[in-house]
Amino acid sequence: MQQFREYKYNNLVELMLHNPTGMPETKTLYVDSHTGESITFFHLKRLVGCLNAGLARFGLKKGDSVCVYSPNHINMPPIYLGTMAGGVTISPANTSYVATELQRQLEISRAKILIAHPRNLETAFEAARLAKLPAASVFAIERDPKGRAPLWSDVLVDYNQPERPPIPMTYEDSRNTVAYLCFSSGTTGKSKGVMTSHHNCIAVVQEGAEMVKAWEEPQPPKTLLAVIPLYHFAGIGKMINGSIPGASTVVIVGKYSVAAMCKAIQDFKVTDLSVAPPLLIHLANNPVVDQYDLSSVQTILCGSAPVSGDIIRRVIKKLNVQLVQGYGMTEVAPVITYQLPDFAVPESVGRLVPFMSARFIDAEGRDVPEGQPGELIVKGPNVMIGYQDNPEATAGAIDKDGWLHTGDIMRVDKDGNFYIVDRVKELIKYKGFQVAPVELESILLQCPYVVDAGVFGIYDESQATEIPRAYVVVADQYKNENHASVEKKIQDWVNERVASHKRLRGGVKVTDAIPKSEAGKILRKKMVEMYNREVASASSRAAKL
Repeated sequence: MQQFREYKYNNLVELMLHNPTGMPETKTLYVDSHTGESITFFHLKRLVGCLNAGLARFGLKKGDSVCVYSPNHINMPPIYLGTMAGGVTISPANTSYVATELQRQLEISRAKILIAHPRNLETAFEAARLAKLPAASVFAIERDPKGRAPLWSDVLVDYNQPERPPIPMTYEDSRNTVAYLCFSSGTTGKSKGVMTSHHNCIAVVQEGAEMVKAWEEPQPPKTLLAVIPLYHFAGIGKMINGSIPGASTVVIVGKYSVAAMCKAIQDFKVTDLSVAPPLLIHLANNPVVDQYDLSSVQTILCGSAPVSGDIIRRVIKKLNVQLVQGYGMTEVAPVITYQLPDFAVPESVGRLVPFMSARFIDAEGRDVPEGQPGELIVKGPNVMIGYQDNPEATAGAIDKDGWLHTGDIMRVDKDGNFYIVDRVKELIKYKGFQVAPVELESILLQCPYVVDAGVFGIYDESQATEIPRAYVVVADQYKNENHASVEKKIQDWVNERVASHKRLRGGVKVTDAIPKSEAGKILRKKMVEMYNREVASASSRAAKL
């Protein structure tokens, strides 16, 4: 493992703005794909300094937070950096949250200010009321046509007042000051506030520099596309923490659709995409993609969930791009493994990033034989401080020796390439055998009928065991066929290709969409709910006969 070295900047915002590439002040760093509004390096620095000063005048101090509740927006980067510059925490909220969920985040994060998009203001005000946050502390991220909340910059940014530089931090300050408080996706339970320090983020920036030697041997600036949510650490890590040091331009898509994404790529000659698996499937299969010129794209990074090798190969062939995968989680800010194009293996999620250590353990905590699947546990400078106000959950995630337990079953080959097998808590237990939903999903995605799939376990009382069941989205040309016939064909197709204990004994059901988080993770609990509704509906119909 490479040793992490202390960096001369301990405040993340100092690192973001110190300009290692010598980019000009006029360099465009962010642009809105819809309006064309842009933010230059000079403008960004000015906004950050003025917001830092404005928040201090508003009374915010270290330990307080600003919550942002908005879809992707060009004002998010300066708000994030201006907040963190003064040691205040930024806590972005998922835009799908209802008022009670947002209330919980406001309370856990101890937010003193809430900045929301006009589309979200009604929910924002209700959440603020529930959390006892004064209505005067709610601001709009862009001017609200109904005038319900003041524009954030009208109140918090005063260009006539002196700018405030990022506050100095010692190495220990950097390790203990929370930069971001993002909330984990909650795919295995209620979401938790992940405390990511300035030090954690700086470590990830250094990891990137070590991998590509970007600062020693400068690479041409890239044009990135921000379609992944900027409230998620995958978006933050790539589009804010990772883009500015490399002088990249980020094109921000505020309201996502496949057409909007493709139009932005075409209009702004985007070179690099970061996408979740659902978007990759669209790039492979959606006919809308063929209506746009995507020839500027050079590299696509896909993360958040496993992707079948077949989908990857189809995208590479269709768009003539390099496609790399990464793996991580909010708790590691957010990267553990990453592929460099020269070493990309289609089914792999890459190699361990610099400064990290990894082990693979069995259910008893013993290291498994080399190359065998086991739960991945990791240690390194980008591992979170812990979960906010939740010492029990923190102790359950980080053991006494400092190893973060990912909950993911993985393996590594002789070349150091990592492969996802499944999540510990999502394994289906069939008569003593463990069945990995991800493995079956990967096989389903190779079936000619299927464009997306999700697998989960249901309990079969007649056999007293769990059995695998799949929901599938079928290709357009099969949507008008008899569903029962298609479902049977898909089930037979899979069962011919897997061991007996992995067969889809719970059946296959055609659906319009697989429920997923905005980060692209399959929401298996939602599929269980869908199945339970089907069973209840069938029972109701039977009772009426």
